[in-house]
Amino acid sequence: MQSKLPRLLCVLPLLLPLACKDPDTLSVQTREQKFQARMSEGQALLDSGEPEQAARAFEVASGLMPDNPEPLLMVAEARRREGNPGASILALKRAMTLNPAQAPEIKRKIAERHEQDGRLRDAIATLLELRDADELGDLDVLKLAHLQTEVGQHQAAFQTLERILRERPDDVDAKVVEAEILLAKGDELLAGKLMDRLLEEQPGLSAARVLRAKFFLRNGYAEYAEQDLAAVQGEEATKPEFVSLKARVLSKLERHADAEALLAATVAKYPQNADLIARLAETRLTLGNKAGALAAVEQALKAQPDSARALYVRGRVHEAQGDTKRAKEDYGFALQENPGLVPALSRMWRLQQQAGEREEALASLERLVGAGEASLEEKVALASLYAETRRRPEQGLKLIAEALKQDAGNPEYLDIQKALKKALPKKKKSGPIIMRGRR
Repeated sequence: MQSKLPRLLCVLPLLLPLACKDPDTLSVQTREQKFQARMSEGQALLDSGEPEQAARAFEVASGLMPDNPEPLLMVAEARRREGNPGASILALKRAMTLNPAQAPEIKRKIAERHEQDGRLRDAIATLLELRDADELGDLDVLKLAHLQTEVGQHQAAFQTLERILRERPDDVDAKVVEAEILLAKGDELLAGKLMDRLLEEQPGLSAARVLRAKFFLRNGYAEYAEQDLAAVQGEEATKPEFVSLKARVLSKLERHADAEALLAATVAKYPQNADLIARLAETRLTLGNKAGALAAVEQALKAQPDSARALYVRGRVHEAQGDTKRAKEDYGFALQENPGLVPALSRMWRLQQQAGEREEALASLERLVGAGEASLEEKVALASLYAETRRRPEQGLKLIAEALKQDAGNPEYLDIQKALKKALPKKKKSGPIIMRGRR
C-alpha cells in the first residue's frame, strides 16, 4: 500500500482542478478535447492519402462543434481529394451558412473547384455573385474576365475588365487578359503586338507566354508554341488549362504518346475534370486505342454528363466504328451544350454534306468561318456551297481568293471562282441621260 502512495500523490494535483470544476465546464472541455483529437486524426489521414476516412473524421468534429465552419472546410478539401466535387462544394456551402463573414472567401473556393473540374460556366456564375455583392477583388476580376473569354463571352469579358483598365491602364496582368480577349475575338494583329510588347518588358511573364503559345498554335506554329510553354514552370505548369494546351501542342507535333502520358498524369490529379478526360480519350483514339478512348469518354460523362467535349469525342469513337448516325447525334448533343465547339462543327458539316443536308452543312461552315476557326479546306467548301446555291457570292470570292493565294493554278478553286463571278448580281445599265432645260 505504501508503494502506491507516491503515485497517487503525483496524480492528485491533476485531479484537483477537475474536481473543482462544475459539470458544464467539464463537458465543454471534454468536447473541445474530442474536437481537437478528431481534427488531428482527420489531418493525419489526409496527409497519409486517405481522404474518405479523413472526411469522416472531420464530419465527427463538425458534429462536436456545429457552429465552427473549420471542420466543414476540411471536409470540403478531403472530398475534393477523394474526387467527389459535389460533396466538396456542398460542404463549402454548409460552412458558408455557419459564418456569413467568410462567405466571399468560401465562394472563391467554390469558383476554384468549378474551374478545376472544368465547369467554367458554374465558376463564372459564382464569381458574378461576388461581383453583385461588391466583393470582387482585382484578382477575381481578372479571373472572371479570363473565364468569360474561355466560354466565348467576349463583350462581357471586356466589360468585366474595364474597371481595372480604367483605374490602371498599364496594369500588366490586365493587359494580358485584354490581349487574350482580342485574340479570342480574332483581332490577331492587335493581340500579337500587345503580347510581344508585354514579353519585351517582362520576359518571365508566364501568362503572356501561355497566351502567345495559343496564338502560335492557332496559326500553325506548334514548335514555337512549345518553346513558349517550356518557359512556364512550377505550379502554373500543372494546372488543367495549361496541360490541355500543352497536350494540343504535342498532338500537333505528332507526339501523341507524350500527350497521352501528360494527360493521364493530370487526370489522376483532377479526376473530375471532364474536359481533360475527354482530351485523353481523343488522344487514345488518335493512337488507335478505341476501347481505351471509349472507357475515358464514359469516365468523363460520369463526371459531367453534359460535357460537350466528351460528347464530341464519343461521336468520334462512333464515327471511327462506322456508325455515322450515332456520331452525328453525339456531335449534335455536343453543339447543343457548346454551339461554338470547333472540332464538333468540323466533323458535323462533313456528315451533313454526306447526307445531302446542304443547308445544314452550309450553316455549320458559316459558324466555323465566323469564329475564325475554319481551315483552308473548310473555307473552300463554304465558297463551293455559295457557288452552288448562288448566294453571298462576294463572301465566297473572298474565301476562294484566300485559297488561290496558296495555290494559284488549282483548277477546282478556279472553277469555284468562275461560278461565283457568274452569281454576282448584274449591274443595271443606266439609260441615256436627258438634260432638261429650264422653261
